[in-house]
Amino acid sequence: MMAYGKNGVVTGMDRVALAVTGQDAATGIARRLAIFGNLVFMAASIVGLILTVQGQSGRWLVFVAMISSSAYSGAVEYQQRGKAPRDERERAVFWKALGIGAFVPCVLAGLWAVLLGHFADQGMWYPDRSQEWEAAGLFILGLMIQITNIAKAWLTPAYAAELLDDD
Repeated sequence: MMAYGKNGVVTGMDRVALAVTGQDAATGIARRLAIFGNLVFMAASIVGLILTVQGQSGRWLVFVAMISSSAYSGAVEYQQRGKAPRDERERAVFWKALGIGAFVPCVLAGLWAVLLGHFADQGMWYPDRSQEWEAAGLFILGLMIQITNIAKAWLTPAYAAELLDDD
């Protein structure tokens, strides 16, 4: 018996994944679904940013993708651990994934700023309206969350070992 309750939505998503793939989450399918889901959120963010640049209302799509990736990571974390504190390995994976997730968008934004100085006159995009600045900021924050989630799923091993209750 578990010491904490499960999230019904996430448990339902696990049942769907099991029905579609025929594999248990312990075999690593949950990790692949987390990576795929965050790649979908990342693609939605890119589409929203492009729509905003074209003058349409795409900020909401970037915002929804950022919030969805945050909610997804929180739901998965709660489903896996409940309210139990992280153990040493989980803390190490969390901080390493957060470091990767913060590093990549920071480097990309820095490179963009450096290249902008040289290529702005040749047509390189930069925000010039308030909606574009908001969308760019939300995109960078969302990218950090999505890359962190992907790195965490990548670094977390699949648990296929059976528990021995005979001891």
